[in-house]
Amino acid sequence: MFKGMPKVFWAGMALMYGWCFFFMFLEMIIPGMPLKLFLGVPACYTYNMVLALWVIPIIVSYIFYSSEEKREELAMKSKGGN
Repeated sequence: MFKGMPKVFWAGMALMYGWCFFFMFLEMIIPGMPLKLFLGVPACYTYNMVLALWVIPIIVSYIFYSSEEKREELAMKSKGGN
């Protein structure tokens, strides 16, 4: 099923799931971690709602988009296109 997936796919998945597992690990080892205040709001709102739902997906989508553009450009060059 995953045979032939581009390396950028795995990099994006590592970034997104690495973020998730990193904070899951922090929440398990730091007592009260999700509800500690950061900038006046519980920390989980900041690192989940802002970063994990907006910033990281934008970064991953840009990486996917730019790598696909480069792949298409290389395919056109190899076919002898302009």
